[in-house]
Order: sequence, then C-alpha cells, then structure tokens
Amino acid sequence: MVSSAVTVPQQAQTHTMWLRLVQLSLAVGIAAVVVFAAVGMLFTTISEGAFRYTADYWYTGAGVPIALAGIGLTLGVHKLQDGADGRLGTIGLWVNTLALTELCVQLLSSVVVGAELRWGPMYVVCSFLTFLGVALLAAGSWRTRLLPKWMLGVWPVLWILGTFAGTGPMSLLLVVYLALFGVTVTRRVKGRAV
Repeated sequence: MVSSAVTVPQQAQTHTMWLRLVQLSLAVGIAAVVVFAAVGMLFTTISEGAFRYTADYWYTGAGVPIALAGIGLTLGVHKLQDGADGRLGTIGLWVNTLALTELCVQLLSSVVVGAELRWGPMYVVCSFLTFLGVALLAAGSWRTRLLPKWMLGVWPVLWILGTFAGTGPMSLLLVVYLALFGVTVTRRVKGRAV
C-alpha cells in the first residue's frame, strides 16, 4: 500500500519532466521549421556546392534544431507512454534517433564548411529512416491513447514532408500540426494526472 502511494507522485513527476521535454522540443521545432520555410520560400539558396548566400547557412542550419527537436519529441512521447507503445515504439525511437543524429552531424558539418556536404546517399537514407522511425513509434502508440489516431496517422507523413524532404508550404502545415500536437499532449497528460 505504501509503495503505490509513493509511485503515483513519482510517476506524475516523471510525466511532468517528459511533458516539458515534449513542449520544449515542439517550441524549438516550430521555430526552426518557420525559419526553414521562410528562408526556403523567400530567399535565394543554392542546391549544390559552396554556399554563396547567407540564406544557404540559415536554410541548412535550420535542420540542426529540427533534428534535435525531433529526437526530443520522439523520446518524450515514448517515455510518456510508460512502455505501452511496445517494441514498435522502442524500435521507432532508436531508428529515428540514429537517423536524426546523422542528419544533424551532416548539416552541422555543411554549415561549418560552408558547402553542402553529401555523404553518399546518407541524406536520403536517413530522411527515409526518420520517417520510418516516426511511423513505427506512431504505430506502437496507436493503442496508448496519448494522441488521437488521426494525429498518429499523419505524424510521419507531415514530419518528413515538412522537414528533410520538405518544400514550401508543407513546412507551414507541419508548424500548425506541431502546435496542435503540443496542445493535445499537454491536455492528455494533465488529464491523466487528475
């Protein structure tokens, strides 16, 4: 009896910590995606070789906080589910984290060097793997009720089309989705605590 009384406040405290990670990741992600979309739509950038414009640095550099926010978001969502997302959730978290780590290093290296670095097909492969990782996490989350099923269904698609494979207005659609995601997760986690 005593151990369950101690466990509930500890679990609520842990959920609060993971919810804060999700909220911080969403805030960073939204800001970075807005920069990514604005620079991509409004300024001249080049697609290959040495950077010639300041916008090239901003456009490429925006991918670094997007990748870090993606890692924080999936880790927070996975932890908020207390293992109920099963193996799919765990595998999805790891696949996404590894892919985003590689993308983060590649983009950061490009910014430091001042040129678009291509490490063979790694950008395309890791972009696909981040989609796959989010899709696996979303599939594992299907039964947990942390997010509505429609949000889980569109999460992987909007994630990839609004970020690493994104162009123009898809990124802005992702911003709206991420804001809604944050409101929904916050309400559901706080609703559980009551």
